[in-house]
Amino acid sequence: MMRLDKKQLETRDKITQIASAIGLDPAWALAIAMTESSLGKSQRSPTGCKGVFQMSSIAMKDLLQEMEKSDDDIIDITCGLAFLHLLLKRYKTIEKATARFCDPKDVKFYVPRVLKFMEEFK
Repeated sequence: MMRLDKKQLETRDKITQIASAIGLDPAWALAIAMTESSLGKSQRSPTGCKGVFQMSSIAMKDLLQEMEKSDDDIIDITCGLAFLHLLLKRYKTIEKATARFCDPKDVKFYVPRVLKFMEEFK
């Protein structure tokens, strides 16, 4: 049995949770991540790929092209959630991240509407 350090265990748990939520076999996702980066978030390949799954700009372009087809809601939802995560990390509050998610001309009605829906979903 392989030994994982604390950071690898945290990454393993995140991959397992997300893979399960979107209907992927967590063992497969973990095996890919282990092969690509040894579950290391900071890994970088000589070709510029980085992160746990060593995603390249070509892979990201492929995801965007697939989203345009709009026939796979798992790709759409997963990419949308990843973008929300990025915005929250960058702007620190839900209000500021939400303002960056929408068209700038819609901020005045968009942010309050999102906050209202958040209360309804709680």
